[in-house]
Amino acid sequence: MKNSLCERIMWYAISPTIFKFIEQSWKDIDIKRIKKLSKDNYKAIIKRTPDIGSFRKNPLRISLAGGMLWLSVYDAMEGKMNSEDFEKMVSATIQAPMLKRGFQKQKAFDIKAQRKKIAKNRIANSASDSEFNWNTELILGRDENEYTVIYHRCGLCALGRQEHHEDLIPYMCKMDYESISLMGGVLKRNGTIASGADCCDFYVCKKGSKWDK
Repeated sequence: MKNSLCERIMWYAISPTIFKFIEQSWKDIDIKRIKKLSKDNYKAIIKRTPDIGSFRKNPLRISLAGGMLWLSVYDAMEGKMNSEDFEKMVSATIQAPMLKRGFQKQKAFDIKAQRKKIAKNRIANSASDSEFNWNTELILGRDENEYTVIYHRCGLCALGRQEHHEDLIPYMCKMDYESISLMGGVLKRNGTIASGADCCDFYVCKKGSKWDK
């Protein structure tokens, strides 16, 4: 995979929030060294990861870039960060201004937007047959205030196997709850591929709607 505009934007969008979290959590850290190591790691992971199509064809390239960035920082910490710290870092990322605004602007509970998403999923699914690409199915609900998303394949799981950090992938999945909350929704699911399920089953409903029970 090339270090495209998508990967560069993700670095500048969320790395400052991540490094701020690290500075606050580890008082004796050499943050300049961590930043350099993280960026070097990030570029190396991008280079050895198979391409899954451009951002225009496959918006989930953003999610893959986020996963690569998190693992890059984790390795740069050289043992100072445990799995609990990693989970906190992932959660802290949602406070990145550009990321937060992006989720808040999404019209998740608009039927036209949902139908467009179904069409975009077809394009994204066909962008690459690589295990690093997601296979996504969106199922419309009984009205626009609910829908279901099933992920039959997860690119982050493949990334975890490649980087020998399978144990960290479930902590990335927890960000789904926070991102959907910013979109005005509530997420409920029975399992994820990262936790051993056959698929990731997302049931999403609008906060305060009749389905929010």
